[in-house]
This record gives sequence, C-alpha cells and structure tokens, in this order.
Amino acid sequence: MTTTSTTPTIRSVDRALDLLTAVCDHPGITLSEAARSAGLAPSSALRLLRTLTESGYLSRTPDGLYDVGPELIRVSGRVLADNSLRRLCRPTMTQLAAKTGESVYLSVRHHDRAIYLALVPGIRAIQHRSWEGQSISLETSAAGAVLTGRIGQARYAVITSGVEKDVVGIAAPITLHDEVIAALSMVIPSCHLNHELTTRYGTMVASCAASLSKLIGDNPPHRRRRQRTHRPSARAEATQSAAEHASPTNGHPKSLAPSL
Repeated sequence: MTTTSTTPTIRSVDRALDLLTAVCDHPGITLSEAARSAGLAPSSALRLLRTLTESGYLSRTPDGLYDVGPELIRVSGRVLADNSLRRLCRPTMTQLAAKTGESVYLSVRHHDRAIYLALVPGIRAIQHRSWEGQSISLETSAAGAVLTGRIGQARYAVITSGVEKDVVGIAAPITLHDEVIAALSMVIPSCHLNHELTTRYGTMVASCAASLSKLIGDNPPHRRRRQRTHRPSARAEATQSAAEHASPTNGHPKSLAPSL
C-alpha cells in the first residue's frame, strides 16, 4: 500500500526537522542533547545529523557540537529577503549605521530565542557582523531583554559581554499597537565605547526604534495568503459528475456549482 511505503520516509523527515529545530534553537548543542530534544536514540540522531551536516544545513565543530550550517543560512536569507518588516526597517538601519559607524541589527522573538533577521554592517575598521541569521539567548542579550519586556519604562537596554565577550549590545523595542514585535539593536566592540557614547547611542537607537514603530503602525506588515486549489483527478471528476447528475434535486439534476 502507498501508506506503507511513504510512512517511513515521512517519519524520517519529521525526525530530521525535529533535529534541525533543536540545533537552531540551541546552537552548539551536543549529540545527546539533540537526540533527547528530538526524542530519538543517539544512534538514530547521529545518522540524521550526519546527513544534515553533509548537505550543509548544519555544521559540526571539531569538538563535536552542532550548529547552523551555511546552506541553512543561505536559504533562510532568501526566504527573509522579501520580509516586509525587513524592508520597512532597512532604510532606518542604514542611516543609523552610517551615523555611528557601527553594525545595526533587527531581531524578533522565536520561542525562547531571538533571531537576527537583518544586519546593516558598520564602517569601522573593527566591527561586529557575524550574527545575521543566527539565534541567541533571550536571557543574556540586549535584544532579548527588549523582546521579553524586561526593560520596564527604560527606552533601551545595554548589556556587555552577554552573548560574546567584549561586545556590547544596545537595543530598543519596535512596537505595534503597544506590543513589542521586534528589537532594533547596535552590536559594538566594547573598545569603541565609553559611558557618554553608550548613552548617546542608546538614545539614538531608541529614537530610531520609535520612528520605526510609527512607520510600521502606518504600514503594518502582513502575510500574503496563498489561495490553495485542490484539483481532483480526472477519474474523481468523472465519478463525481456521474453521481451528481444521477441524484435528482426537486425533480431536476443537481447543478454543478463552481468551487470557491
């Protein structure tokens, strides 16, 4: 039967996707952690992880940890290229990067992680530009503090060495109808900053985030909904047509109504 031949394949795909999700949510995960997250035996997880690594969707460090691979980043970038939130925010991000010379990121929340959707790199000789497409902890990052509402009435958050040593994150919330939908942040080598400059950059990030909140409120991002049409097979159409014409309705053959 068809079900018998396709079920193992579908199960394998489900397991591979579970492993992929586990690694994306927790970069630098071990084999045993990935297997436990996906509910698999380590031997089964290892076979699937090898396939995902060989295809480039995952990568494996010399000490055996699994991370997002270059192919997944490439595919994700293509998917996100048409994201309306990115399109709306990029001009402001570009202006902020040009004024400060530092890298500017746009991030959103996904479960217990923050995902960096977009990056506009700075122009300084030393700059940070390695997190686009990556997910980071909500607990230790400035973007995470913003996305989880931990900044209270403050306009922005500043966290030093939260995700990476000697790197400072400065982030502010982008809102829609008073709900935080994204974080605008600058990621800066700590050697570039002092207290005065940190305050200045924080004010700039908060101002840009507020402007983006107003812009997005006037042009809210929307998801294009694709209408799906299910076309029956020729045999099914013939069978349905014969059955409908054979079943009278008020003494007349049933009419064929167009599918909506």
